[in-house]
Amino acid sequence: MAIITRPPANAFVAAMRKVYNPIGFGKGYNFILWFIFCGALFGFCLARFMYLDFDGVYCSLNPGGGANSAGPGECYSYKSYPVYLVGIKLHLFTIIPGAFLACFQFVPFIRLNYTIVHRINGYLVILLSFLGTVGAFMMARIAFGGGIDIQTVTGLLGIMFLCSIFIALFNIKTLQLEQHRAWMLRAWFYVRSSYFLVETDISD
Repeated sequence: MAIITRPPANAFVAAMRKVYNPIGFGKGYNFILWFIFCGALFGFCLARFMYLDFDGVYCSLNPGGGANSAGPGECYSYKSYPVYLVGIKLHLFTIIPGAFLACFQFVPFIRLNYTIVHRINGYLVILLSFLGTVGAFMMARIAFGGGIDIQTVTGLLGIMFLCSIFIALFNIKTLQLEQHRAWMLRAWFYVRSSYFLVETDISD
């Protein structure tokens, strides 16, 4: 629990401290930012866990399987070209659990009181993130039409994401904790921006 020595400015602040202090936040604005951005990522993951039922929900390879959640024409490519099928499954089965677990990396209570859990979970998140990005690269040519714009954005965001992850890993090895946290935040903001692009393409 975060220790606050300064008295609360008013009753609202006192009440809010009872909410965010137990999970490790010492400042209210940090809790608000965590709640908004980490909450959005957490909610997205919960909403997309159904895609792990690939054949039943995301892309039924059976013509009688019902509606698909994949982009237009993508299921045909997955059925025709195994490399794309491997790519999308690798992407979905790793990046969704990886992003879900990453949310817990930004909870101060876990980071400060359960260091070994934070460390093991962090390595697992890095592994899943790497595999998920590889999967995205594998099927970028057909994702949402496979246009040069989609391929460029996928490649750019993937490289930026992996570079941020590896820089953060280097920083923690050299005990630069603030830089480690900053680069991890950058990495997952890149992921969130890619999710926003996916949602925009689907809605269009």
